[in-house]
Amino acid sequence: MWRKDEGFTLLEVLAALFVWVVIASLLVPGLVRMNQERKGFLLEQDARFILAMSLEEIRREQPINFEGKIIKKRTTYSTHMKEASMSPLLCVAYTDFRNMKQERCVHVFYP
Repeated sequence: MWRKDEGFTLLEVLAALFVWVVIASLLVPGLVRMNQERKGFLLEQDARFILAMSLEEIRREQPINFEGKIIKKRTTYSTHMKEASMSPLLCVAYTDFRNMKQERCVHVFYP
């Protein structure tokens, strides 16, 4: 005597697989973009931290020429001074995850 099978048909399995592929194709690009934005935010946070530490060092020691390179997490941050109309600017430059040059600057006021 043959028993009746209660399993899934091939069509049902393929339909479920298709639904999962559609869901994955919609979610993966968004997750990748979100991860890249997070990396960009972390790079900017590191740049601001380096800028704050350099500014504090300038305020303590008052060097005339302040230029340096810092390598942190495979990213090179370079600090340099720029002359501005009111007061000098301390800037940190780095390359972000899109290989675009970014620069953050603050005014330096000596006490």
